[in-house]
Amino acid sequence: MNYIFGPVPSRRLGRSLGVDVIGEKKICTLDCLYCELGKTTKRTVKRRHFVPVDELIEEFSNEYEKFRDSLDVVTITASGEPTLNIDLKEIALEIKKIIHHPLAVLTNSTLITEPDVREALHEFDIVIPSLDAADANTFREINRPSENISLQQVVDSLILFSKNFEGKLYIEVLLLKGINDSEEHLNLLANIIRCCNYDKVQLNTAFRPVAYKKAVKLSDVELLNAAMRLKKRGIVVEPVENFVKTLDISSEIDLKKTLLQLINMRPCSYGDLRKLFGKQDKLDIVVKQLVAENSVRSFEEKGETFYVSPFMKL
Repeated sequence: MNYIFGPVPSRRLGRSLGVDVIGEKKICTLDCLYCELGKTTKRTVKRRHFVPVDELIEEFSNEYEKFRDSLDVVTITASGEPTLNIDLKEIALEIKKIIHHPLAVLTNSTLITEPDVREALHEFDIVIPSLDAADANTFREINRPSENISLQQVVDSLILFSKNFEGKLYIEVLLLKGINDSEEHLNLLANIIRCCNYDKVQLNTAFRPVAYKKAVKLSDVELLNAAMRLKKRGIVVEPVENFVKTLDISSEIDLKKTLLQLINMRPCSYGDLRKLFGKQDKLDIVVKQLVAENSVRSFEEKGETFYVSPFMKL
């Protein structure tokens, strides 16, 4: 498959069938320290056509029917920033004709400054914009933006969008130790979030391998403390957990195919795979085959085994 991947064990949304609307590796408006997809290969703010819409919709229709009874949501995303795709609204409208699940989109918020992007986002049931920084210096340090992106303009546009959006708005805040986790910075973030009409804040940290070693995750206790600080400021916070459900794959061939799609799109720990596919003996067999064939690469980090695409830059 070229554009559809998963179902993915999403910490945020449950079992999600992913739709990659960029199709090229790591083209983004940012080069975030914590990105689990590796370093950005091309940083840009120029929107353009990326994938043939008809071809993507045909592939989606075929794959959706296979998994629809085991899904929680369909998520438009990318190995980069999905709002760079100028056809985003058309893709969303076509997918909504097919699905019986909520349609979500993940965005780093940077292009929400553009009216056409806000118009496209209004077609989704769930919009999950990121907001990791409350000041320009922190924004540059953690998100490493393209030069012509203004955090203040992004914040103003996010607030504007939230006032008119009729779906669910889940603001994701990813915290890194020593960068954006201080009480002072959390208070500044709370001031911005309180200006938005939102449903909840999904608090996160660098659970997976990161693009830059400078990105250090918070411990469970530190993440909980950050949540409590935001709650004291009146913010509705939902800490993100490892929420995955068992997905049954009927054969080793199907399992191998699904694992490849999943791991090529995002790093997965052995624990993630066990939770997603259940305690199936064939999981161990197929994973070992993929490693032996050099189809995926395995490495150890902090006592846990991760599997990634052999082409991923870390």
